[in-house]
Amino acid sequence: MGRKELSPEHIIKIAVRAGIEAAQKQIEFERNKARKQAKDNRLHNTKLLIENFRMFKVHSEKSIYSAADCEESIFDILAMMSDKQFAKAESTVEAIKNSAIRTAVMVSHIEAMVETYNIWCERSGDENKRRYRVIYALYFADEAKTVDEIAVEESIDRSTVYRDVKKATEMLASLIFGINSLIE
Repeated sequence: MGRKELSPEHIIKIAVRAGIEAAQKQIEFERNKARKQAKDNRLHNTKLLIENFRMFKVHSEKSIYSAADCEESIFDILAMMSDKQFAKAESTVEAIKNSAIRTAVMVSHIEAMVETYNIWCERSGDENKRRYRVIYALYFADEAKTVDEIAVEESIDRSTVYRDVKKATEMLASLIFGINSLIE
């Protein structure tokens, strides 16, 4: 039995269909890659925020500017943190003022979200209560504790301390960055 020859129009349709499918797969791949990058950026920014929280808090407390002076919302500030083109041409004085104000707003927001996380943990079991105690002792308490001190105090291994910090950081990223941390 002989092979049926394809018409040029049919070959073109097959090629177009294959091209469209390949393009759709590439677009979906790029979207997923962008979503993952955005999530990675939020987690990275959250880690930086909590690791430097004490310094930011002192900065905002000692500043002559306060969160009340801020014309930007916390959402504007969070969006700015995600923007690679963060730096604008501002006068040095204006830049210092804006930095102090933004830091004060961010500190207030983080404190509120840490308290929200605490309330959630208190209602959701012993493991989450421990995670809160671990991250609080490491980053938010007035006197920081070391990983070893926390491990002894909680009767857990050092690796569990690090796992708790990772899980707590993921939750805090969701709280700090809001709905965008879930949908992007």
